This record gives sequence, structure tokens and C-alpha cells, in this order.
Amino acid sequence: MNKPSEEIAEVSLIGTGGGYGESIVIHMGFNNWIVVDSCIDPYTKNNLPIEYLENLGVQIEEDVKLIICTHWHDDHIQGISKLLERSSNAKFCMGHVSDRKKFLQLLMLDYKKVESQSSISSTLELNKCLKILRSRNNQISRAFQDRTLKKVQRGNIASEILSLSPSDYVINEFDNEIFTMINDYGSNNRKILYQSPNDKSVALYLKLNKHRVLLGSDLEVSENREKGWINILDNSQVIDNKCSLFKIPHHGSINGYDPRIWDELICDKSISKLTPWNRGNKLPTNEMLSFYQSCNNRLFMTPMQKKSNSPKKRNKSLKKAIYKFNPTLTEIKYNRGIIRSRVSLIEENPNWHIDLYDAAFEVTNEYIENLNN
Repeated sequence: MNKPSEEIAEVSLIGTGGGYGESIVIHMGFNNWIVVDSCIDPYTKNNLPIEYLENLGVQIEEDVKLIICTHWHDDHIQGISKLLERSSNAKFCMGHVSDRKKFLQLLMLDYKKVESQSSISSTLELNKCLKILRSRNNQISRAFQDRTLKKVQRGNIASEILSLSPSDYVINEFDNEIFTMINDYGSNNRKILYQSPNDKSVALYLKLNKHRVLLGSDLEVSENREKGWINILDNSQVIDNKCSLFKIPHHGSINGYDPRIWDELICDKSISKLTPWNRGNKLPTNEMLSFYQSCNNRLFMTPMQKKSNSPKKRNKSLKKAIYKFNPTLTEIKYNRGIIRSRVSLIEENPNWHIDLYDAAFEVTNEYIENLNN
């Protein structure tokens, strides 16, 4: 892998096999790097965006300027505290919560449940991030609708990253939810994550000089017009052009799709990416994958998990328990892929250059036909 020159923008999606996690690494130009979300290798516990940046030769401590946590789901936040700790020059950004005191109180309540193993890793990661920020005397930067999170200007070249969500309605709704959860939390084995749906996700809009990029996170389409994608489509004031590169939201699920997104926000000859999910319900479904493939000029995907042919070694008692309660249990093999997209910030009509690493692949007509057969 080679580091891009100062006048080359990059948007690279790291996906870890259908459920372990995802992260997006962005070069805005002139050694300004941004990391959106975080994921780890489940075996080595290595932070994958850190590993990727190191392979490029990026000076992480100096050149990573911003880390964005789009939402609390474990597949978007694992290892983010290690990333923040390493990136000593970076600001930390997450969705806006206006009632800061209640938010911190709720985090601490869930953190105290770690000893009884009823908490979740996202709570641990957020608490670690808060400790790091306190040690640096830094504050969390808040993402909300139509806010500029980072801007880079060099001569006549300008890059900007903006948050399109959450909306004011969602922020106020979350404040009320926190209050209710604090009252109910007590001895109940409640987890923060499952009370925080994807409409709180931070969708991002990139202006890379003349190019536009839409990063959908896990944002969904809601029946409430003051939430999610419909609110963005109806009310955003910062979207000035259609996007040639699109990270499809929520693993290609149907609840992240609305025809207006494609009609109003995405170019006809677009390049799209997605990370799959196969823990429980498989995403995307074959039908939606075929549909998304028909919407794009080109569609790329990081790999699904694969079943291992050689099961992990287990002691006899564990083998007996598995045979008794779930004899069809199979080992899941960790798999990952990187979809790297680069474009010139100075050429008049450049095209995105796509490089695929590890098990990432392009979704072709032949691939779709094999799925349906």
C-alpha cells in the first residue's frame, strides 16, 4: 500500500466479515486524515484502522485530525479508544446530546455493571474515550444536522466534512429517553445499545473540492418525517450537489433505502460500497443486493463471514455441551476486506480509482446470478 499525495483524496472502507465491524478512513488532502468508527481483528484484537494507516506510512499521532463515532453499536465502536489514545492530535466527535449530565450519568450506571457482565463493550469504549479526553483537557465535538466537523483549505482546493444527522427532533427524543432509562435502569439487566435505534446515527457528507461523498452509517428511513433520511431530504441546507461515491447505509438493508436518496443525492454513474451483516438476519438480502447493484455504475462489498472447515479445538466437556444443545454448531471464520477509493482534488474531470484488498470484491451480474441459482 502507498500513501496518497497531498492532492489526492481517499475514502477507504474496512469491513470485517459480516458482523465484526466496520471503519472508514478518509484523507481530505494535505495530510489531514479522519477515521469514522472503528473495528478490530477478533483474534489478535489489533485495531484495523490503525493497522491500515500504519501500512500507508501515515503519522497517526500528528496527521489524524478527527475521529467520528457515528453511533454506539458494537460493530462501529470496537477499539475506538485505542485509536483515540494513539491519535494524540485528534478531536473526538459523536452525535449530539443536549443533556450532557444525564448522558454521563447513564454511561456510569452501565459501566458499573461490567463486573456482573451485564454491560456491553460500547459502554466500555465510550468510558475509555472520556477518560482520554479528560486527561487531555479536551471536549467531545458534537455532530448534528448541517454542522461542519472539519474543513481543509489550501489555495483554491477546499475539503469539508459535514454531519447530516441527528436532527433536532431526534436529539430531544434521546434526552427524554435517557431520563426514562435512568429511572428504569436499577437492577434490570438493561443495555444502552438496544434503546438507541439507528435513527441516532451520524450520516456524513464530504465535499472533496469538486467531488461529493455520502456516508450513510446505519441511518434508517423513518415514518416520522423529522427523523432519519426523510428529514435530511426535506430539510438539509448544506447538500449542494449529487454524490459520486456512496457508502450504503445499514448493511444494504431495505430500511436504509428510499428512492429519493438515489434520485436527489446520488449521481447516475455512482460508485457504492457496503459492508454485509450475517449475525442473525442476513444483510443485505439477495433481493436488495441485486437491487443496489442495478442502481449503481459499480458496487463493491466487503466479505461475508465464512464457515471454517476445521473446527476450533475444545475440551471434552464443552464438546459434549455443544453436541447436546446445538450439534449443528459450526465455526465462523474471520474474514475482512478493504475497498479503497481515491480521486484527484485538482483535475477537472477525474474518476474514482478503486483498489480492493483482502477479500473485498465487486458485485457483478455474474455474482448476482450465482446467488439466485
